[in-house]
Amino acid sequence: MGTLKELLSSDIINRLKEQADDWKAEEEKQKQEKRKQAEEARKAERKKLENNFEYLLDNSDMDWKKYK
Repeated sequence: MGTLKELLSSDIINRLKEQADDWKAEEEKQKQEKRKQAEEARKAERKKLENNFEYLLDNSDMDWKKYK
């Protein structure tokens, strides 16, 4: 009785390795796509907030009380 690797033909082993590599590549692609979508969502939210005058005043470093 040998190991599983010894019992399977090299062709089957190579196909399994290829399939595993394909799955890893697909998983990595999905992770990058999620990251890209999250980054785009953050940019859109930031752009929306930059058009909000109240947000800009609240997050400004200037002391607006001096300019009354």
